[in-house]
Amino acid sequence: MNKGLSIVILAGGIGKRFYPFVTDKSMFPFLDEPIIMTNIRKFVRAGFTRFVIVTNDTNDKAIRSLRLPEAMIETVVQKNPGGMADAVMSASPHVLGGPMLVVNAEDVVDESLYTSLASRIRKKQPFVVGRVVHDYFDLGYLVLASDRLVNIVEKPGRGNEPSNLVNLVFHYFPYADNFIDYIKRAKTTRDDLYEQALNLFTKAFPVSVISYDGVWSPLKYPWHTLDMMRAMLATLKPGKGTHVDIRNNVILEGPVRIGNNVKVFENTKIVGPTYIGDNTIIGSNNIIRESMIGQHCVTGFNTDIARSYIGDNCWFHSNYIGDSVLEGNVGVGAGTVLANFRLDEGEIQSSIVGDRVNTNRNKLGAMIARDVRIGVNTSIMPGVKIGTNSLIGAGLVIDQDVPEHSFCMGKQPFEIKKNTRKVTSQRAAYKAKL
Repeated sequence: MNKGLSIVILAGGIGKRFYPFVTDKSMFPFLDEPIIMTNIRKFVRAGFTRFVIVTNDTNDKAIRSLRLPEAMIETVVQKNPGGMADAVMSASPHVLGGPMLVVNAEDVVDESLYTSLASRIRKKQPFVVGRVVHDYFDLGYLVLASDRLVNIVEKPGRGNEPSNLVNLVFHYFPYADNFIDYIKRAKTTRDDLYEQALNLFTKAFPVSVISYDGVWSPLKYPWHTLDMMRAMLATLKPGKGTHVDIRNNVILEGPVRIGNNVKVFENTKIVGPTYIGDNTIIGSNNIIRESMIGQHCVTGFNTDIARSYIGDNCWFHSNYIGDSVLEGNVGVGAGTVLANFRLDEGEIQSSIVGDRVNTNRNKLGAMIARDVRIGVNTSIMPGVKIGTNSLIGAGLVIDQDVPEHSFCMGKQPFEIKKNTRKVTSQRAAYKAKL
């Protein structure tokens, strides 16, 4: 079906707001698969087969390595990333003369939307998708007349929303050439050339709006990783792989999926939905709750991981990890805590490209990039970001972001003098009472 249709996937953005993570957003893995591949599979199941992925110089090699037998995947490098309009222009040699559907690489939506898209495309009429929202999002808002698109107002500001529909990037053009021509005509002084081209397009062609109110999880800020993890875990099917070793007194509650060659030691409780990747060891006396744990991890004795994303090759021992994202290859020393709750129970803010942004979450732990080591008995305060290739010393309280390639250490003043007291022991008497 949909012969000649090109799905144009926008994966060329730099993703500065996704700091501190170094993995490209489109290649960020969930359930051990890059999110862009998960979305391509959904398209394929809905009957779409041809994909043109707009990449950048950094992620092109990784994306070109993606393979799916049922899909024909081409890539084109966006040499000078300049927003969505430039991305579509980069893809234009691959789509001229046919229809195209423009989508973001990372947005997660219900699979039912893909089926709806396939049905509407058969009508060969242009459309966009609007998501019903009940709080302000810093995105474009759709202005409608009946079910027709009149205008897109980009980032109107809280209280100035023209509707309750934000613009999701599922934009269908039955003749790609027509829309590309409007990109060439559009002019703006802001970073909204694509939206201005679409506004011009709507004046010449009727564009219908598909209203959608299902699951929607974008990947814009680092804490959105937790929202996407929750959306993915909601579809988790429980099961166990091969060579799984589960010891005595282990409780699996709710949907839990365990990969191959996993060991779960005594007296541990795993509360679903939770995913545990291949070759991971879950230590004794652990509690793992509503989390995603990658491959080759070790959660040592007495570790509590709650609602957190744990990438591959992470190690723990007697830790509390709350509502946190660890990108991968992170070592956490014994007794260290990633706190997730402010004393005043308020919403947690984060510095993003120099601006303070409200995360709209009152529970948010640390966001830690790849290749970080944290010493014993250190406390990481809520919402702190730690850059890649950093070392955090022992016994510290980290209450601000730590840049990449940092060595963070502190000295606690103490005094040594001669001891004039004799050491005595009451332990035998205490032990006898046990």
